[in-house]
Amino acid sequence: MIDKFLYYIFLAFVFIIRVLPISIRNLFFKSLASLLYLFAFKTRKIIKINLELAFGKDGLTQKQIESISKYCFYNMSLWVKSSIENSFLSKDIMKQRFQFENRQIIDNVLAQNKKIILISAHFGNLEVLGYGLNAFVTPMVQVARESNFKLIDKFITKSREKVGAKIVYKDGAIRKLAKELKQGKVLSLIIDQNINYVEGTPVKFFDHDAHQTSGAAFLARKFDAVVIPVAIFNQDIDKYKIKFYEPIKQIKTNNSKDDIQKMTQLQANAIETIIKEDPKQWFWCHKRWKSTYGNIYKK
Repeated sequence: MIDKFLYYIFLAFVFIIRVLPISIRNLFFKSLASLLYLFAFKTRKIIKINLELAFGKDGLTQKQIESISKYCFYNMSLWVKSSIENSFLSKDIMKQRFQFENRQIIDNVLAQNKKIILISAHFGNLEVLGYGLNAFVTPMVQVARESNFKLIDKFITKSREKVGAKIVYKDGAIRKLAKELKQGKVLSLIIDQNINYVEGTPVKFFDHDAHQTSGAAFLARKFDAVVIPVAIFNQDIDKYKIKFYEPIKQIKTNNSKDDIQKMTQLQANAIETIIKEDPKQWFWCHKRWKSTYGNIYKK
């Protein structure tokens, strides 16, 4: 009953956002981000801790840290805005919002009918990245985390799938992804978040110990898939650049464990390179180093 009640509230919110003029809609989400920033003391603290660990305590000024922090909240508001807009804006309107850089990288691999795994991070407008890739490059299989609000999940999934995506949920995802990859489907995996030390593979991330999912490395090695990093860069309002990077080196020896660790590290390096291009666009709100430096988040 509560789930349905919240879903109807959500639909009412979607309706209001849909009928608002674009300029008012953009102003609303920008104001929402500013409001969240003002009151989210704990999240701002996490952002500061992460930035100081990644760049050193003297690597960024307080003004730079504040600017990046504010942008984190703005970017999160864009995710919400785009989750709604993707459900009703036409492909013709959406197409005008994109430009692609290095698109020949993925087009060449697609032309060779090779298996492909796209890896990315919580960087830029992630919801728009999924739309752009599915609608204008190639349909993908994407992993999503199932929330407690199944009706809202269904709404978002329907929005994603209308442009070609296939959504699988995180629980038991590797087995499902293996099946899809074996059938020639393109996978899209977000690999930048912290994984506990039991499930994760140790890597260096911004010169600090961290744990990362090795799922992409495992699948790439097993199925000889090409791993291509990709990122979306927010530019002007409702303007985005999707950039493809050179494929990550495939490693396959008799030592599968060592191969997977090395490939996972190469993927971590690729994500770090993307973040360094425009640090403010990454999701610094996440406790990225919790499995290795958990105490820094308890201060």
